[in-house]
Amino acid sequence: MRQTRPARADPECACSRPRPRIVITRIPTGYPGTAITVRHMAALIRAGAKDFHVRQEAIGILVQRGVRPKDYLGEIKALFEWVQREVRYTKDPFRVEVLHSPRRMLELRAGDCDDMAILLGAMLEAVGHPVRLVLTGPDPLRPLLFSHVYLEANHRGSWIPLDATMPHPMGWAPRALVRMVVRIGRRPRMLPNGTYLQGLGAEAAPSWLPGLIEAVRYGGLRPRDERVRSLWRLLRERGRLGPWFKRVLRFAWNQGLRPSRHRPITTNKMVRRLQRLGLLPAGAALPVTATPVRPLQPVVVRPATPAGPAR
Repeated sequence: MRQTRPARADPECACSRPRPRIVITRIPTGYPGTAITVRHMAALIRAGAKDFHVRQEAIGILVQRGVRPKDYLGEIKALFEWVQREVRYTKDPFRVEVLHSPRRMLELRAGDCDDMAILLGAMLEAVGHPVRLVLTGPDPLRPLLFSHVYLEANHRGSWIPLDATMPHPMGWAPRALVRMVVRIGRRPRMLPNGTYLQGLGAEAAPSWLPGLIEAVRYGGLRPRDERVRSLWRLLRERGRLGPWFKRVLRFAWNQGLRPSRHRPITTNKMVRRLQRLGLLPAGAALPVTATPVRPLQPVVVRPATPAGPAR
């Protein structure tokens, strides 16, 4: 076989530019797909922060805006306003989730909320500002359904909201009934203590969950309790309905739990697993009542027999 040399590329020809690397994967629906997407976003932000081209663009924006050295709040504001002004909000292709790298976003200058968060997060971390992601959802009855993501940057211990998709100044955050904070580190994870529901008097956990845990601990759970079904659906939607939860919830659904038997070991194991899944805040005190006191049994008092005469 005769080998031929590759033709020399013309620098003026557009076809000589390196093609962007495209990775196509299939993601599941629901919360498992959201978790995978967030992990990809965090990986793109971390990789972009180490990209010299992204850092050079960020420094160029700061110099062009006349931000003074060590004016860290001014750096965050300048980069946020540049993304807000120079990147056009454009939805993804129909039924396709697309995530662009920061370098690709600098060329394309268009993307949706996750693309803007990736670009802004990479430029901020490239010049030394820690960031994290915030997911929001519209339905408090479905706390694992998210429809929007934006960025928060840390300045002197405070987290500043940065939503570049809206024409609002730095520090504005959209009002949402469901909010979850995602840390960007070596292994991004959902912060349980950053998950809360706003409005309608909702708490970090679903309103029925503390009562269900209390019923598991002290008994008194009737068969076919709707709270058991709700927890089953919630864990199945998140993809974390493991064998242990299936066994416990199936038993509680079919037979119920008698109030005469306490289950502290099962309750503690359930609380720890729900905390790891982000369904309960870490270290949160659940409204658990005191141990029920058994009623006093009536005592039969017999009349004393008279003592005999002393000898």
